[in-house]
Amino acid sequence: MSSSMPATPTSFGRTTALGAWHGIRAFLKLMLIVAPVYTLVTVLKYTPAIRVFAEFMAPLMKHFGLPGEAALALIIGNVVNLYAGLGAVTALMITTDQLTVLSLMLLLSHSQILETAVFFQIRAKWWLLWLIRLMMSAIAGAGLSRLIVKTGPAGTADVARLAEMAQKGYVGIAPALADWARGLADTGIKMLLVLVGIFILLEWGKRYGILKKTLRVVGSVTRFIGLKPESGMPWLAGNVFGIVFGAGVVIETAREGRLDSKQVTLVATFLALCHGLFEDTAIFLVMGANMFWILVPRIVLAIVVTWVLSKVLKDGGTTKLPEPKAEGQT
Repeated sequence: MSSSMPATPTSFGRTTALGAWHGIRAFLKLMLIVAPVYTLVTVLKYTPAIRVFAEFMAPLMKHFGLPGEAALALIIGNVVNLYAGLGAVTALMITTDQLTVLSLMLLLSHSQILETAVFFQIRAKWWLLWLIRLMMSAIAGAGLSRLIVKTGPAGTADVARLAEMAQKGYVGIAPALADWARGLADTGIKMLLVLVGIFILLEWGKRYGILKKTLRVVGSVTRFIGLKPESGMPWLAGNVFGIVFGAGVVIETAREGRLDSKQVTLVATFLALCHGLFEDTAIFLVMGANMFWILVPRIVLAIVVTWVLSKVLKDGGTTKLPEPKAEGQT
């Protein structure tokens, strides 16, 4: 049957089932990383580690035109996740320009423990991506603050609220384990549903030619930054849905042996600096950040850094990930 012909119920069902299976397989692979990392982050939240590190970093905030308390928002965002960092941002009483600077820094570098672990899982150069994100966040924050932040009072903060976010109060092993289990289950269910949905959409898109047309539209950008056609699908998925879900597509594409190590690193580099363009950007827009300054610099930096790496990195061998082992296999 030609792909341009209407799909029969059988072919439609097969396409949907294939997409669902790919989504489940990617979910299982990602949960091998997400579960232990989530556990580590949960433990950290019950220790003073985040608070102590934020206090150490506070004096550096003046270089970004921010109050010292903003360090806690950056640390929480990088150690826990973007939404936790966002919660800390709401406790700061800062100007719109300062909010824009802080938003850009968080959007460029957040969820470092989880997302760096994901980069490791897909066999990208995780240490390089970790360093690039921190450097670009600092450079962009310092540069933007000099452009838009006016001199004057640095701003204030709800110190008590920030302290509560920095270190969770310990109330016993049973409540702590229950909180951990609920959080991990909630994260896992959301990941499973989103990944299955993404892969079903991708299979439909491939079957009816929609994906090929979409990739053709953005082809000039992907070719410029050194991406091959087979890298387009995970690149697009990551830009729309975020690193973790984009990595799910990378895992499936790499498992089929269609991505070499250089392509994996290039896709990961772009997504490290620019991903989740709709959702991540929207949450800071709602708070009052400037859309141009939290969107355009990320895209430009991602294009420039990925292009540079495409010229520097040597072509690598094929990165083919193994199939998940069935229970009882060795």
